[in-house]
Amino acid sequence: MKLELPYVQNVKVKGRRYYYFRNQTTGKRIKLEGRPGSREFEASYRSVLLANGPKRPARAAGGGRGSVAWVIEQYKAKSLDWEKATASTREVYDRRHHWLAKNYGAEPIWEFDRSMMKRIRDLPEFADKRSVADSVVSRFGTLWDFAEEHLDLDELAALNGANPARNIKKLTSDDESESAPVWPMELCRQVEKYAAPDIRKFYFLGRYTGQRRSDLAEIEWEHFDFDANTMFVKQLKTSARILVPLPEALRAELETWKRDGRFVVMSPKKKDEPWAHTSITNEIIVTTRDLGFQTTDSKGKPRFYSPHGLRHLCGIELAHAGASDNQIAAVLGHSTLKQVKVYTAQANQLLLARGAQNLRDAMYRQQLHDEAIRAASNVTKLRA
Repeated sequence: MKLELPYVQNVKVKGRRYYYFRNQTTGKRIKLEGRPGSREFEASYRSVLLANGPKRPARAAGGGRGSVAWVIEQYKAKSLDWEKATASTREVYDRRHHWLAKNYGAEPIWEFDRSMMKRIRDLPEFADKRSVADSVVSRFGTLWDFAEEHLDLDELAALNGANPARNIKKLTSDDESESAPVWPMELCRQVEKYAAPDIRKFYFLGRYTGQRRSDLAEIEWEHFDFDANTMFVKQLKTSARILVPLPEALRAELETWKRDGRFVVMSPKKKDEPWAHTSITNEIIVTTRDLGFQTTDSKGKPRFYSPHGLRHLCGIELAHAGASDNQIAAVLGHSTLKQVKVYTAQANQLLLARGAQNLRDAMYRQQLHDEAIRAASNVTKLRA
């Protein structure tokens, strides 16, 4: 196969061909994975090209009119969707914005086609982050739609609304998307016993208040009213303001914690700041893995225990304790009962199943009792 890709060399060794990317500045050769024409080869070439290929000069500082970086700036300045988004949603969007700006910021948005979007989706860096790959493509699609609708770019108008990121096959699907795994009780006991102090604090707060990672990070000491035995939370995702009563286990634990600053758990890296939200997840995963705990999804792929699994555990424990749907929603701050019904359905299933098994056990005991009565009756008759 004749290759026309820039900077690619092929070398034949003992009858076999190997393909390399040659850095034009350093002369270094980088081996490309896969065979020409394969998805693996295309993804490998694109990834190496991004890191080692010649950098195109920016059309303007930060990218000129029509560049991806410029569209992102306009979107954040003018989009109603961005204006209405909560802080936590903006944080997620911005992670994708930063990736796109870093890798493609100076590129005109109209130069992207479906083939390029697929290559982005299939980059090796997303190999174990399929949902991130999907969200990058989706975010680009949103930016493209915004630019076509609001930014009066003739080059986009000429494409007649053919957004290259739309209808790109996802690496994950809604059916594949599985909830964070619920923490097993043995893991809870191990974390309580062996985890580092900050991780232990996040564990107790997460399990017994059921709040999201972003809200756990922002809990301040002044949010507690110990006389009323409540904690105030303004949820970042929904902007809901709720009061969460403190269960006995958490109240007893809180009384042993030292107040080191404004936040209940202070950042170990930044003075007077809370923990970074992503750092909470990363450190909890490291801790639980070090303790020997991980699981798999329905397809056998590895899954790890995260703060959101504690939120699920809280909901499940409340359901098993007999709390109603509305009571669970009041603790967790759910605006709808959809997720709550998952917890109560599981609890109700267990109660029904346990009741059924108890009936069978009672039947077996009754059968044994009846057989004992018959046996005693027969003995009596024989003696007579």
